[in-house]
Amino acid sequence: MALLWQLALRYSFGVRRQGFARLVSSISVAGMTLGVVALIVVMSVMNGFSREITQRILSVVPHLFVEHSVEQPLEWEQALRQQDGVVAVSSYLRTQALLSSGSFVSGARIMGVDTNTLADVSPWLDTVSVQLERAEHTRFGVVLSNSLAASLAVMPGDDVKMTLPDVVISPFGVFPKTKTLHVVGVFDLSINQSSADAFMTLATAERLLRRDMDGWQVRGQDLWLAPALAAQINRELNRVGLSATDWTETQGSLFASIRMEKRMVAVLLFLVVVVAAFNLIATLAMSVQSRRKDIAVLGMMGLSQSQLMVVFLLHGLLMAFVAIALGTLVGVVLAINLPGIVSLVELAFGFKLFDPTVYFISDLPSHLLWSDVFWVVAIALLLSALASVYPALRAARISPAEVLRYE
Repeated sequence: MALLWQLALRYSFGVRRQGFARLVSSISVAGMTLGVVALIVVMSVMNGFSREITQRILSVVPHLFVEHSVEQPLEWEQALRQQDGVVAVSSYLRTQALLSSGSFVSGARIMGVDTNTLADVSPWLDTVSVQLERAEHTRFGVVLSNSLAASLAVMPGDDVKMTLPDVVISPFGVFPKTKTLHVVGVFDLSINQSSADAFMTLATAERLLRRDMDGWQVRGQDLWLAPALAAQINRELNRVGLSATDWTETQGSLFASIRMEKRMVAVLLFLVVVVAAFNLIATLAMSVQSRRKDIAVLGMMGLSQSQLMVVFLLHGLLMAFVAIALGTLVGVVLAINLPGIVSLVELAFGFKLFDPTVYFISDLPSHLLWSDVFWVVAIALLLSALASVYPALRAARISPAEVLRYE
């Protein structure tokens, strides 16, 4: 076996090689290296975007919404709080409405919230709670998202007109139900520039809509265990009129699309590795062709066909291993330091990759997962092994008698 390794090492890294063969071999190694680097870096960037969206969106969105169909919902709030895994509970009431200011009109999701417990369920909305508490004596006060305030061209202190999906019957006819709200604050979610959320106190919302709260926003111990918690609540409290919906049903499509994009990008980039594997086939085929005499001599000296096949399999795997190792090292270093590298490039050339006025992030995120690195390396090695089989079979089938007949 030691002889086979020596031959494979000599064929892979020996200095006595033709110039064109050396060039083709270098191109093959470079292609495999670039493919591995691209895969690791791009998948890390996709992981970074996914992490940013998860941390920002899900810090606003409660883990669960629990709706009720009982006449005295507050009597069951304590039962909800006592469920295993429930960390915080906050009452809410929501509806859709049109907000207008002058000639500007925009649809909005109106949320009536309990300012005392809102931040416990959605920490990112602590600013909303503070603004509503400061204006607790303001009649019909509302806090708008920054994008909604911009679309209506209003600032804190201005008034907006709210048109609800309801009608008022009067002696003069049927009219849509409207109310003038006073803007007491503006908040920035920093996650979605098209956000159209408007918050008011639960008491104000109940007075405007003339109905009690819809249910509770719930925060569990673990975001990813929310589906199990929702199933538990539905199992134990559904009989009394409580129904739980976890975040995967309201936001799950977004994260499913992110995972799908990551898979599609990975598949497309793996084509680079496949092309490099084809280059490896060409390199090994040229190596076999240029060493026909050496192979014939080795066969005459007693090496069997299977041993010759192993030599060229090792030859291909050694070249691939060098390329993959180099690509993995460069890819991991780039993935870990990518935000800093991009910042230096932006500083050097005076531009911003992500305009903070357009995107919800201003820096390129990167999050390296070692599981991704493992799969990239494993699949690249598998493709390299498959690419080495055909040239190795050709080498094993060379007949020493035919090659050395005229020597």
